[in-house]
Amino acid sequence: MVSLLGRKVERVMTRCDMASRAFSSPLEFLLYACSKVYQVAVRFRLHLYNKGVLKQKSLPCKVVSIGNITMGGTGKTPMVHHVATLLKGLGLDVAVISRGYGGQAQCLGGIVSDGKATLMGVRSSGDEPQLLASKLKGVPLLVGKNRYQAGRRAFSSFGSSVLVLDDAFQHLALKRDLDLLLLDSTHPFGNGYCIPRGTLREPVEHIKRASAFVLTRWRADGSNLTQERSIISAHGRPVFRCKHVPEMLFAAGRKEVLDVAGLKGRNLFAFSGIARNESFRETIAGLEGNISGFLDFVDHHRYSHHDLRLIWETARDLNVDSIITTEKDYVNISTDIPSSPQLLVLEITISFGDDTEAFEEYIKTWALSI
Repeated sequence: MVSLLGRKVERVMTRCDMASRAFSSPLEFLLYACSKVYQVAVRFRLHLYNKGVLKQKSLPCKVVSIGNITMGGTGKTPMVHHVATLLKGLGLDVAVISRGYGGQAQCLGGIVSDGKATLMGVRSSGDEPQLLASKLKGVPLLVGKNRYQAGRRAFSSFGSSVLVLDDAFQHLALKRDLDLLLLDSTHPFGNGYCIPRGTLREPVEHIKRASAFVLTRWRADGSNLTQERSIISAHGRPVFRCKHVPEMLFAAGRKEVLDVAGLKGRNLFAFSGIARNESFRETIAGLEGNISGFLDFVDHHRYSHHDLRLIWETARDLNVDSIITTEKDYVNISTDIPSSPQLLVLEITISFGDDTEAFEEYIKTWALSI
């Protein structure tokens, strides 16, 4: 679970009502000073690439990058699945490349899936690549910190004509042909500060590198964008809106699909270790499930026997009907799961709603230009 210091830092980084103040405590001052140093370093790095001092490498195939400008939680993984599926449906030979964060194969790289079978376990691949490999059919998935080397392997092993890079907006070492930048429409730029005072990975003006913007977690009334709308529209790039939709519910260890509507009125104990644990809580609340208790863990947390014992003992004390978690967390459970209370797993997908046709046409137009 998240440490006390970690929680304090997280509150400073994510509190958008504090955007007008650089600091009001010693911790905020320290984080603010560090963020200024970080911001200078990021700008200097981009300058070196723009001037050709640092060289971008090119692959013998087209490259699509899906990334964000803030730390985690914008929906990159389901978007990678969505875009790769669209490109595959257009008859292209697609492969997905992920860094493989937290996996043992991150440094040396490797093939997680050949598009038919999963060839690597979660400890080697990392949780998000493992999740993608289980869902993508006919699309090879590779991992590696060096995306160029991973891309070369995809091209030589599978003859891939298009590569979809997961979380690569800041990976300037590899040239890309299409840059899709995901922005969480609830707070597109966090509190406006770079890491670690805020959640920005780089200054806001760097969004001009994007080919198109995708506003995730969009609300129908558009009330979740104010002054940020003018910043985004000023760059003249296409803008698409989408939201995260609970698609499927299943019981751990079983194949049958359950109706997500069945969560309504059900007493639940929830746990998650994702970039935005509060978003999972909001999703359950949106399905009208009664959350009797919630345990949050750090992103990419690997669940031990001790963790599961704590979760199940707490849930039993609360006398809940079921325990519920995300599919990413389910992938990270490496020990036997208790049978009672039953563990439910919620799957999330991306829906473009009214922008579905426009986004698909945008991808199709780009693909036909290859």
